[in-house]
Amino acid sequence: MKKVSYKDSILTAKQFSAVDMKTGKTIWFSRSRSPQHLYPLTEKDYCEAIKYAVQHGVGQMPILSVSAKDFPYCDFDCKDCLACPSRQWAIKDQHIKYPIIPIDKYKKILDEISSYSAKRGFNAVRFEVCGEGNPDLYKDRIEMLEYANQKCNMGIVYVSTGSQISDELLECLVRNVAFIRISFPGISSEAYRVYSNQKSRKNNFSYDDAIHLLDKLCNARAKVGREDSLLIGTRTCIRPLNAGHYDDFIHTIANIGVDVFQGVKVLIPDFESVKNEVVSHDVIEELVTLKETAYSHGLKDYQIPNDLNTIYNNRTMVERDKPTKCWSSLISPPLYGTNLMSCVLWDRITDLNYHYGIMEGKENELEDLMHGERAKFIMKNCPKNCTECCSFKDNRFMESLWRVLKLQENLDDVKFITNY
Repeated sequence: MKKVSYKDSILTAKQFSAVDMKTGKTIWFSRSRSPQHLYPLTEKDYCEAIKYAVQHGVGQMPILSVSAKDFPYCDFDCKDCLACPSRQWAIKDQHIKYPIIPIDKYKKILDEISSYSAKRGFNAVRFEVCGEGNPDLYKDRIEMLEYANQKCNMGIVYVSTGSQISDELLECLVRNVAFIRISFPGISSEAYRVYSNQKSRKNNFSYDDAIHLLDKLCNARAKVGREDSLLIGTRTCIRPLNAGHYDDFIHTIANIGVDVFQGVKVLIPDFESVKNEVVSHDVIEELVTLKETAYSHGLKDYQIPNDLNTIYNNRTMVERDKPTKCWSSLISPPLYGTNLMSCVLWDRITDLNYHYGIMEGKENELEDLMHGERAKFIMKNCPKNCTECCSFKDNRFMESLWRVLKLQENLDDVKFITNY
């Protein structure tokens, strides 16, 4: 039997089950799969964290994933950029002390995050580097990535347009990162030019440059022998000028060796002003047809929204669907500069009550931050006082398992099984 690579084992799983090994009965299962969203972790890691919460208390859960917004400046000026309002609040209004983290402080913070989770039995924190701008431009990026991977055993996800990836950074990425996702403002030459809205550079980074970068990444991955573990993907918003280009784009990236594609809706703070802008029937048909054929082209995962009616995403929560706890704020807290937060929604970023506090990289400081007064405030008010949620699917997944495990007499008998 051919051995399945780690990467393929994550991408091809069909569901996860909780089984009472004493009776042999399946007590819970989920077919809700978002492998790109969690990679290099899986739903199974989140299941184990919920089991730990039932056994040791919700406040004692490990941190599984951190998204780092550590560089708030960009060489692009993308249309509908979600980061622009928060950059204004963080930098110009000076609400974030270290919007760019000094590398020595950064290392200590990484140490503390990994140590906090290791004490709770979890030794491989997912660390997403996405900036509030272009993470390529952070001058100590190579040193930071090597430290996070080699010293802290973190599974790094690197999200960027790639416009400023040097040869040295590229080499570092293919050796140290688990998932490289290149963002495409548009998926044709014209769409890329219009939506990236670059104004400050004489030689703008183009669609062809981005495709060439993907080719270099895939070749470099093969050269270092990481084709079975390093996931390379692309992401784009479902915008009008992308219409008619999805099929060509999927063919192009698959032929290069890219593993996965993600098409998403545009996110902006003021959804109400654009909620009636619809996706055309032709685009819906194009995207849905590709969902059936993308794998034959060579992709390993193809992800588009379930609801393709509108271009812009509505994250409003229906009151009756709210979970009892904001699980994501406990196990996936974002890091904005050195501020550890509960959520990346605009109104939560700009309300310091929903920040756990400032990380200095001191030993055991997360014990205070994750269980202090602000943490108690967050636990009490999220999601009770939330009107929107960017982690609704994650929270619903974890809530359903929590309810089942709370009823079990002996959690030592419960094991989580991956089904293919």
